[in-house]
Amino acid sequence: MDAFLSILSRPSAGLIGVFTCLYFILGAIYRLYLCPVAHVPGPRLAALSFWYELYYDVVRKGRYGFRIQELHKQYGPVIRINPYEIHCIDPEFYDEVYVGNLVAGERRRTEKWEWSARMFGTTMAAVGTTSHELHRLRRAGLNPFFSKRSIAELEPVVQNVVDKACLQLERRGREGIGRGEQAGGVNLRDFFAAFSADLIGEVAFGEGYGLVDKEDFEPGWQKLMMDLSRSTHLMKQFPWAYQILTRIPERLVALVHPLTKKLFDIRHDTRTKIDETRRATDIESQGVARSKRVDYPHPTVLQSLLTNPHLPAHELKTPRLEDEAFTLLGAGTITTAHTLTAIVCHILANPFIQHRLESSLSMLFAHESNGPIESTLAGLESLQYLNAVVQEGLRLSFGVSHRLSRVNPDAPLHYHRNYAGKDYDFAIPAGTPVSMTQMFVHLDPNIYETPHSFKPERWLSTPNDTEQRRKELRKMKHYLVPFSRGTRMCVGMHLAYAELYLMVGALFRDGGVGRRMRLWKTDESDVECVHDFFNPSPRLDSKGVRVQIIDQADS
Repeated sequence: MDAFLSILSRPSAGLIGVFTCLYFILGAIYRLYLCPVAHVPGPRLAALSFWYELYYDVVRKGRYGFRIQELHKQYGPVIRINPYEIHCIDPEFYDEVYVGNLVAGERRRTEKWEWSARMFGTTMAAVGTTSHELHRLRRAGLNPFFSKRSIAELEPVVQNVVDKACLQLERRGREGIGRGEQAGGVNLRDFFAAFSADLIGEVAFGEGYGLVDKEDFEPGWQKLMMDLSRSTHLMKQFPWAYQILTRIPERLVALVHPLTKKLFDIRHDTRTKIDETRRATDIESQGVARSKRVDYPHPTVLQSLLTNPHLPAHELKTPRLEDEAFTLLGAGTITTAHTLTAIVCHILANPFIQHRLESSLSMLFAHESNGPIESTLAGLESLQYLNAVVQEGLRLSFGVSHRLSRVNPDAPLHYHRNYAGKDYDFAIPAGTPVSMTQMFVHLDPNIYETPHSFKPERWLSTPNDTEQRRKELRKMKHYLVPFSRGTRMCVGMHLAYAELYLMVGALFRDGGVGRRMRLWKTDESDVECVHDFFNPSPRLDSKGVRVQIIDQADS
């Protein structure tokens, strides 16, 4: 103690101590009373430090989103949730935050907040790009491939991956028949994660990863993706951790976390695929021997990017393409897998819904057997009840569970509304990160009656609907935002829809393996979001949605 006091007694050490105290005191005064968002209500601890969020998201494991929901009940529809960010829970403000390039005829720039954009460590991918102009360039390179028309042309590819996955699910089910409880169940969470990853590999590189062929559908893959998702809260707070991790030898990291070996393998495989595709697309200009050309049976994302004449050379460098490809894989695996898992779980838990869906599909495929229909996907999309099931599944799976922050760098936003019977008026300065949470919109009881219940019927319309009912339907559809909205909405939306329709259709059509599934040691709580790890997560002790597949004769 005496030694410590003697150090402080030195003039230089004393000055450092004084200036450090002044720095924190003045910083606290600025954040609480002088900064541009000091007028926005919220807990003072959140206004002072990011560590308030760190406590709920890291220590309490993905609970800050739910804490934000509680804070709104206390402080109102617009609150300050950290030193710089504003969160709004009023769905009517959604179209003010998530906008297109033109608003009321005027150009509107939308940027991402760097603090949240860095959480995945893929800042060179379109999804991690903060600048409006650079993001627009990068999205323009992806948009043609993921357009509705392009995905329609890729339908045979998607259907082939769906059929292969269903065959493997059928095989796994046959292996378990007759072995009773000891046989265990098929984990649909792992199955759909394997299927989604294989499909992304197919459309991105022209070759899947073969995960549905692995024993039990490579359960380590889903766990790895969710572990990465869980790490985003920590990485958002400490972005330098990414730099440290990339400098540690891969063997050492794999010893600490064995599943990361699979991640490293995929990273290496991605670089190889990029080099192969680059050789294939540059064969004429670079004079590469034709024997080294790699031909794919269908267009791929990499081919589309590398042959896009509007992308400059620096956008086609391997590290950037690697970030883009890895982001597509991560985003396309967990979100779609969770949605499919939730949809199938709710269907199997509700016999009436299952019967009605199967009857609807039977009618479609009976028509198909009498003559070919133009497109299976188009036929499935024409089924009103399947549409309702998919929409309800998207509503209750949310897309992502985390808030999505946006920045308008050029003009302030103005919240002037009556919310819950009280008038509010807030001016939000230009450059302020503003976020909303899709989960809160989808569970708003003012939009969706009994919002936590899986009720596809809420989406059905009839010619005899009253004008009030039509108005309610329009409102529900408007606020269904699992892919967000605006210039930064999910680029893979049309591919995700194709996966959902084709997979659910294949499972529950006549002869589909889904008709013989029974939930096993599982209920709907296994798909209920309890933790926000950017992607929705059920309670931590959940084993996933498990099913047993019964014999055809018993179904």
